[in-house]
Amino acid sequence: MKKKIKLFLILLLLLSVMLIDYGYLQEKGKEEGALAFITGNEYLEMFDSSVRMFYVYGLADMYSYFIFRYYPEIYSDFIGKIGHMTVQQITAIFDKYLKEHPEEWHFSAANIFDNVMREILEKL
Repeated sequence: MKKKIKLFLILLLLLSVMLIDYGYLQEKGKEEGALAFITGNEYLEMFDSSVRMFYVYGLADMYSYFIFRYYPEIYSDFIGKIGHMTVQQITAIFDKYLKEHPEEWHFSAANIFDNVMREILEKL
């Protein structure tokens, strides 16, 4: 019986620690804006073209899933407009956008990618 109580208390302690850390991260995100792995500056400075392509591939994959999951009513239109594009083409468009908008380089690369995708969808 004592083992069960000890196990329960340990699990309760671990759970409370996890909740405290999560709350801290949630508050930190509110203060600093969206947390990002890399900014536009870091994307342009740190990656060669093949790594950029794989990064954009990941962004495009997540963006596609996001549209599918949260905006299913526009998913077929979205795929119809960009489904024929290669990752090389999307990367080139993303790179061109960054070169034409240096005022956005300090923003999250994922946020900038969202802007690029919105422009692509408006033009097509």
